[in-house]
Amino acid sequence: MIKLAVLGNPIAHSRSPEIHGLFARQFGIALTYQKVLVPEGGLALAVGELIRQGARGCNITVPFKSQALALCDEVKGDAIGLGVINTLDFAASGAVYGYNTDALGLITDLKDHLQQTIQDRSVLLIGAGGAAQGVVPALLREAPKTLHVWNRTPQRAEQLIRLAPSSRLAAKTLEQLDTQYDLIINASSAGLNGSAPDLPSRIIGANSFCYDLSYSDSETPFLQWASGLGAAHRADGFGMLIEQAAAAFRIWFGVSPDTAMVRTEMLS
Repeated sequence: MIKLAVLGNPIAHSRSPEIHGLFARQFGIALTYQKVLVPEGGLALAVGELIRQGARGCNITVPFKSQALALCDEVKGDAIGLGVINTLDFAASGAVYGYNTDALGLITDLKDHLQQTIQDRSVLLIGAGGAAQGVVPALLREAPKTLHVWNRTPQRAEQLIRLAPSSRLAAKTLEQLDTQYDLIINASSAGLNGSAPDLPSRIIGANSFCYDLSYSDSETPFLQWASGLGAAHRADGFGMLIEQAAAAFRIWFGVSPDTAMVRTEMLS
């Protein structure tokens, strides 16, 4: 039986075990996938325990994606230069390889499933933590007209844009958010506390597409707020969760799951 896990805090809401269970069923792979609640400062101990138990790897979620970098012997793929990790691969040699599949999950969900183009559109990214840090380079590769970053602490937004210098990328203060955006992506963790970012209504128009990296059984606080301001086009991050999980599954097992089948089964 192959052991996998997702480490985070909070973690009870995670649906990753169900997703990976459905992936495994497609290929006849026997695995267990557990949710591990990690206390502050306890990530290294939790990862070490998984390695001791012979786990194949694990996913890392809020708030440990930046801390996971220090546990990697080598960083690979899109994670190189990002500073944030969401997937650990435990090699038979004892090495720990770090990856980030969040960006691929986001772009795949937006373009392939939600039919959203990013090229030449004005994009606002809310938040400057590990989730935002993991998707900025991928969003820039899609050539938006502008990519603006707002964070409750402006200094964090300034630090984030210095990691990926681009003429399209800029940090904005609350007062500078004075235009409607085509695509608004919420990467803040405010929704985990049941609140929406405190942003001006002028950023949302009838044609704005609002996307929340978080997900829940009902609309997230951010999407409820956007709906109240007339945003007819909204989606949460459940599709991104499935796609980033599929990318992690490929890392561990070398096979590509049918994500459409999993979407249908889990959303029916």
